[in-house]
Amino acid sequence: MKSTSWLWRFIGTAALACLIVLLAGFGWALKDQWYPSSGMAVPEASLPPEASGGSIESKPSLTVVALGDSLTVGTGDATGTGYVKRTADELAKAMDKPVRVLNNLAIGGLRADQLLQRLGDKGFVNAIRQADIVLLTIGGNDLFQFASDNGSMAQGSDIDPALLKLRLPEAEKRLQGVLAQIRRENGNARIVYVGLYNPFYDLTDIRADASAIVQSWNEFAHGLAVADGNATVVPTYDLFESDIGKYLSSDHFHPNEAGYERMADRIVQALR
Repeated sequence: MKSTSWLWRFIGTAALACLIVLLAGFGWALKDQWYPSSGMAVPEASLPPEASGGSIESKPSLTVVALGDSLTVGTGDATGTGYVKRTADELAKAMDKPVRVLNNLAIGGLRADQLLQRLGDKGFVNAIRQADIVLLTIGGNDLFQFASDNGSMAQGSDIDPALLKLRLPEAEKRLQGVLAQIRRENGNARIVYVGLYNPFYDLTDIRADASAIVQSWNEFAHGLAVADGNATVVPTYDLFESDIGKYLSSDHFHPNEAGYERMADRIVQALR
């Protein structure tokens, strides 16, 4: 009995000692998390790589980020392709290098002031910082919503030319803010602003006034691009002027497949 009692006491003591050693090791392993020493910090999530400097011609591959309104979404294109993917595909062939669309962050109906607010979102910031090329359409909703009283803007029946002209300076300031914020987030990217066209060219009542406002807007955008030094305004006005019915979708406001194809061709020409 004595020998058996001694054996059980030995086993119990050994088990207790093992438990103490195990707990001590566990505590040691977690001590830096429970009580971090000075100068020790939990690492932050890694930031996405930023685009390098240099011309787009000199880079082995190109990353594209698209921003803006329904034109960049591709509204009106029954194939769902729009001008963004067409531009990337055509540019890859023309420059014989990979061209990747990282994000298309466009939102239908977006105005420039709304885009400016979104440019501070983390997702937008991270995408823009990685871009070699930023494709942008914005301003059509600012101008034509400004001049509309909740009527059929797409058909041009509710556009007030006088109101359109009156609100133009405010819309221009919004565009200036958008381009400036994009440049703050990425000092190297080529910003490609796709100029506005007059979707109401075949409506004689407002054709002249709408065309004058659109041309004034595009001239203002061109001035911003020149001041930036690494931005391009791609004109589209003439692409739709000659036969607008051929290149607009059924809503009489957005391009159709052929219209977006012409836009993509013009963008690639400007970038080469």
